[in-house]
Amino acid sequence: MTKGLTIVITGNGKGKTTSALGMLMRTLGHDKKACVIQFMKSPDSGYGEITMMNRLGVENYQAGAGCTWTVSKEDTIETVHSAWELAQHKVLSDGYDMIILDEVNIALSLPEKFEDTVITSDEVIELIKQMRKQFPQRHLVLTGRYALPEIIEAADLVSEINEIKHPYKKGVTAQACIEF
Repeated sequence: MTKGLTIVITGNGKGKTTSALGMLMRTLGHDKKACVIQFMKSPDSGYGEITMMNRLGVENYQAGAGCTWTVSKEDTIETVHSAWELAQHKVLSDGYDMIILDEVNIALSLPEKFEDTVITSDEVIELIKQMRKQFPQRHLVLTGRYALPEIIEAADLVSEINEIKHPYKKGVTAQACIEF
């Protein structure tokens, strides 16, 4: 039996988006259609995956303002709200086999940082339920640190990526091909 899965990739280690993009490549390899919405990355971020998704004709959106520690609270909240509206529309639109909501878990954790809620776990869970009803074969991938327990409970598959060692701790900055 096959069915659409809700997949959560979380944890403090590097590789959450990379894992989701691996599933994206498999989806494309099976001639299926996917959509990627990146909640925190801005359109001018210069990430290599964006260039490749564009070359491959993958529908993708960078809906964020950038890293929460480099942009204003207001910009972050505004862009997360817009990304959530886009995500709801795409998840409940026909024509996709997989939808990736990259870093949506970070958006869900914003009340801890800003004391403002833009998206609630109840809204995400309701969207998952609606998707399962309307598109039972569709896969939904939710990435980002800080996955909430109720989101983990609602998922079919959950992977946690933990950091054991990272060159950043020795002063090595983010590098093309590895982090972006």
